Amino acid sequence: MRGILASLVACGMITTALPLSAEASAACDSVDCVPNLARGVAAGAPCTPAPSFVFGLDASGGTLICASQGMWVPVGPLVGTREVAQPCDRAGTTAQQPLAGNDLQLLRTPGVPLRCADVNGALRWVNF
Repeated sequence: MRGILASLVACGMITTALPLSAEASAACDSVDCVPNLARGVAAGAPCTPAPSFVFGLDASGGTLICASQGMWVPVGPLVGTREVAQPCDRAGTTAQQPLAGNDLQLLRTPGVPLRCADVNGALRWVNF
């Protein structure tokens, strides 16, 4: 009986050491923690469109995005990094998703742009 009890306790200790879910990435609440942020860009200036890392700041700190047309376009203020589908506070603000996709995908895309928008009556982070 003691051997069975010891085995159960040992197995319980082993299973509690295994993580049940991946650690959530902490949101950053500043442009200073947004990676690959272009600085000193100007509205209307040429840029190279890409699926990720497309945010820039102008000389006065205004947020721009490198649009698919290949030019910098003003957008709402960049508030840091966030996760898609999570609640947001102010429509029109922008954020960068640290890592887009899900844990089942082999390759995930870093630096995907997000914007705060109304989704069925609630403000949520959505893809541009």
